[in-house]
Amino acid sequence: MFFPMTNAIFLLFLTTVHGFWISSVMKVFNRKVCYPHIGCFRSRPPFHNAKGILPSSPDAIGITFRLYTRKNHDQGQILKPYQPQTITSSSFVGSRRTIFITHGFTDTVKSGWALQMKDTLLNKDDLNVITVDWSRGTRGIRYDKSTANTRVVGATVGKMVEALTKNAGVSPSYVHLIGHSLGAQIMGYAGKELRHFGQVGRITGLDPAGLNFERYSNEVKLDPSDAAFVDVIHTDGASLWEMAFGIRIPNGHADFYPNGGRNQPGCKRNWWDNIWNMFNGKISVIASSVGCSHSRAIHFFIESINTSCKFTAFPCKSYLTFYTGVCDNSCQQGCNRMGYHASKAATGIFYLKTNAAAPYCKN
Repeated sequence: MFFPMTNAIFLLFLTTVHGFWISSVMKVFNRKVCYPHIGCFRSRPPFHNAKGILPSSPDAIGITFRLYTRKNHDQGQILKPYQPQTITSSSFVGSRRTIFITHGFTDTVKSGWALQMKDTLLNKDDLNVITVDWSRGTRGIRYDKSTANTRVVGATVGKMVEALTKNAGVSPSYVHLIGHSLGAQIMGYAGKELRHFGQVGRITGLDPAGLNFERYSNEVKLDPSDAAFVDVIHTDGASLWEMAFGIRIPNGHADFYPNGGRNQPGCKRNWWDNIWNMFNGKISVIASSVGCSHSRAIHFFIESINTSCKFTAFPCKSYLTFYTGVCDNSCQQGCNRMGYHASKAATGIFYLKTNAAAPYCKN
């Protein structure tokens, strides 16, 4: 009797532990949090890409919208989606095209590339340029938490577009959302938020984040249904073990793969050193080396705004066929321009070569 009883007790123990484990996992992936104006967010599939972590509130993330126009080129005006007077008393003009810019992991739009992009855009065209800062929601090395927070930031960007439509008469079709890395996924969520309201005109993904997104459904990541035109520049698309942060798969109407979309000319990637730094928690060291290819999409886009060089990209079956000159480079099959002047008239996958340093465009 001893052994059967022991086995029975052991089986009961395993069943209890298994049941407790299943119950715990279900609780982790079936929680929700709700916030005023933007609704509820659950951790269950397909939104299990943040490993069960729920997003913080908009106030905790510190989402901040700053408007720049030719009238207030250097001094941004704070816009708040739920305070109409901040819109009506600003320099915002509803008949102009409106461009939103946001950043990715551990970044900001308060300085650096985002302000350079803003200046270049305003020098080119008479626009409303709005920067979206959520740097408080992506501090430290908690990437899964930053992943979760993109949903709240995206929903809030959507509410900002709605507020501009209701209070300043802007058409969503005149809105262009630009995001780098996690910021590209944010703009995808904003586009999804606006489906019931009015499809946004364009979303540009600058090397959208691949980690926690690439292997998940379109409801979780930027995809062509998020805007009338979605163009994506891939510059760091490889596996994480290769120390790459961008998404590899096409996820737009027009997907551009400069130099193959992986290692960019002029960027060095020391695989063994980065593995060592990752295991020792030296994230900032990794970012400075790996970030070269990941951020190159930003510099390509900024240069494309005002340059006379067209960043002409060619439709090919693969980068190998393009690199070896096998595919047709006469543009009879429909070329496109990478960057600001990309057109929705030509869709598919496009390849091009660039220089290793600025100016990047090759004539």
